[in-house]
Amino acid sequence: MDGKWRFRATWVLLALWLVAFAAAQLGVGPAAAGVQTLVLIGWVAVHASLAYGWKGFGAFFVISLAVAFAMEASSIHTGFPFGFYSHSDFMGPKLLGVPPPVALGYVFLGYLAWSLGKLIMRDRPTGLAPLYVVTTPIAATFILAGYDLAYDPIGSTVLGHWAFRYPSGYFGVPLTNFVGWLLTGWVLLQIFALVERRFTAAAPAFTRGFWLQPCLIWGVSALQYPLMFARAPGGLASVGGRSFVIADVYESAVIVSLLTMLFAALAAAGRLAAIDIKERLS
Repeated sequence: MDGKWRFRATWVLLALWLVAFAAAQLGVGPAAAGVQTLVLIGWVAVHASLAYGWKGFGAFFVISLAVAFAMEASSIHTGFPFGFYSHSDFMGPKLLGVPPPVALGYVFLGYLAWSLGKLIMRDRPTGLAPLYVVTTPIAATFILAGYDLAYDPIGSTVLGHWAFRYPSGYFGVPLTNFVGWLLTGWVLLQIFALVERRFTAAAPAFTRGFWLQPCLIWGVSALQYPLMFARAPGGLASVGGRSFVIADVYESAVIVSLLTMLFAALAAAGRLAAIDIKERLS
């Protein structure tokens, strides 16, 4: 499939993701969330193949998966870097205590954060100035950690999909968890930044529409939290001898997502518009 058709495929996959996202949030069919994830993985693969070629996407995939799995397994067995925790059976089969979908999540979330980081930190997203090797991974790391900051108290304290041995801090989620996300994100993104120059972008990667897509996905993803809050159950969630109002956990996720995920999406989209205006005037 040539670059033009792959670019069209990204828009089709984005449209399918939006439908699956809406279905998952409305509770239309139990498989909607799984379909949403699969479509997003497909979008990342095709989008990254245009940004870096298939070999570049393969490099990002392997680096992200390997670093994420190593860090997750290390933390489960040694407490470094996230703190001691364990995944529930809800997460499915595990390898060294790590459900494969958890490690895979770093691939598509990391790629989205990386794309936004490139938009925010570079004079143009395809730029390869030496300084970008340092600045882009740092910005993208905080964007990536912003996703976890919104969701982790829901996934652990409310839903019980994973549990910390020493719950504390932010609705039962310890500070070490977020430090672990920052470290893991930075390691995998920094490694990729060091090899980014080896890969060549296809023509669609130089268009505004190409870079608008990750902004849309990240921004729309933030909308799940107001929807979750609107249907949040009553009662309390208890963990580590502490009790939290469930509605408060969901409301906090709305606040955090507005100030992290939505902000990052709008900042990246704003930079994209500024770059477009500058190029039109030059």
